[in-house]
Amino acid sequence: MSVQQTEIAITIDKQGNVSYTVKGLKGKDCVKTTEFLDQALGEVTKREHTREYYERKVKITDRVETTR
Repeated sequence: MSVQQTEIAITIDKQGNVSYTVKGLKGKDCVKTTEFLDQALGEVTKREHTREYYERKVKITDRVETTR
């Protein structure tokens, strides 16, 4: 079983504008994970979602059935 890694890339331009991109999270988990950044940085003026935001999380379970 592999472990999913999450990456947050933060960019600050010459004017002091901050942007960040989240990789490795699907659905709304990225919004929950970055709430601390939004609170620390102040007003969010623009939000763009990546393809991963619209993907569903996959839950893998083991199921064994026996027949007699």
